[in-house]
Amino acid sequence: MKKFFSNKYICALCAVFCTLLWGTAYPLIKLGYSDMNIVSIPDKLLFAGLRFFIAGIMVFIVCAFVKKNIFAIEKERVPKILIYSLLLTILQYVFNYIGVGNASATKTSVLSSCSAFFGVLLAPLFFKNEKLNGRKIVGCLVGASGIIIVNLGFFEGSFSLVGEGFILLATICSSTGSLYGKIASKGKIFEVTAWQLFIGGIILCIVALPFSASITFTISGAFVLFFLAFVSACAFSIWTALLVYNDAGNIMIYNLLIPVFGTIWSYIILGEKEIFNPLYIVSLILICIGIVLVNMRDKRKIKI
Repeated sequence: MKKFFSNKYICALCAVFCTLLWGTAYPLIKLGYSDMNIVSIPDKLLFAGLRFFIAGIMVFIVCAFVKKNIFAIEKERVPKILIYSLLLTILQYVFNYIGVGNASATKTSVLSSCSAFFGVLLAPLFFKNEKLNGRKIVGCLVGASGIIIVNLGFFEGSFSLVGEGFILLATICSSTGSLYGKIASKGKIFEVTAWQLFIGGIILCIVALPFSASITFTISGAFVLFFLAFVSACAFSIWTALLVYNDAGNIMIYNLLIPVFGTIWSYIILGEKEIFNPLYIVSLILICIGIVLVNMRDKRKIKI
C-alpha cells in the first residue's frame, strides 16, 4: 500500500480525486437542507452527525471484507483517535456551521481555503522531516491568490468572532486534525478513519438533539445524505493514506482545489452560473502553479 500511495503520479491523482469528491459537498448539502427542511444550526449538526456516523459504518464494512478484528484497537491508540475525531469532525463542524451562519459566502469561501495554507505551515511543527522553505511559502501564496481573486469583496465589511473568527477556527481544526490523523493512523489507516468518523458522528448527534434538532426525511434527501456519507468515507480514507505515506504539506495544498470543484459541481447540480466568470480560469491556473511549487522536489540530495 505504501508503494501505491507514495507514487507521485498516483498521489496527485488521488489527491485531486478527493478534492473532486469534497467539492460535491457544497451543492449537495444545500440540496439536502432544502429537501429535508433543515434550517437551524442544531438541524445542521444533526445532519452532519448522521452523515459521519453512516460514513464510519461504510468504512467499517469495507474493512470487514479485507481484515479480521477490525474493531480491535490498541489501548494507547484510543486517546489519539478521540483527539483526531474531536479536531477533524466535531470542533471543525461546530465552528463551521456557526460561522457560516454569521458570515458572508464570499468570506467563507476564502477563509475555508486557508486550510491548505495552514497545513503547509504547520506540517514542520508536527513532523521533523518536513521542512518549510521559500518555494513552499510562495506556492501557498500563489495558490491562495487564486481563491482571493474570484472573491474580490473579501476585504469588505467587518470581522465577527462568531462569524469569520469561527470559520478560521474551523480551518485550523481541519488542518491540525488532518496532520494529527497522520500520527494517529499509522499502521491502521482505514480502521482509525472509521472510528474517528463514527465517534464524531455520534457526538455531533448527541450535541444537536437536546436543542430540538429535527430532520424531515425524504427519498431524495436520504439519497443525498448517503452520498455525502460515501464522499466522507471514501475521501477521508484515501486522504489519510496519502498523508501517512507522503509529506503532509505536499498533500494539504491540494485543498485549494475544493472551492474550484465546488463551483463546477454547483453549476452541474444547482445550475449556478459563477463558473462562467473568466476569473475562475485564472484562479485555477494560479492554484495549479501553487500546487506544483509546493510539490517540487529539491534537486540537491542530502549526503549522510
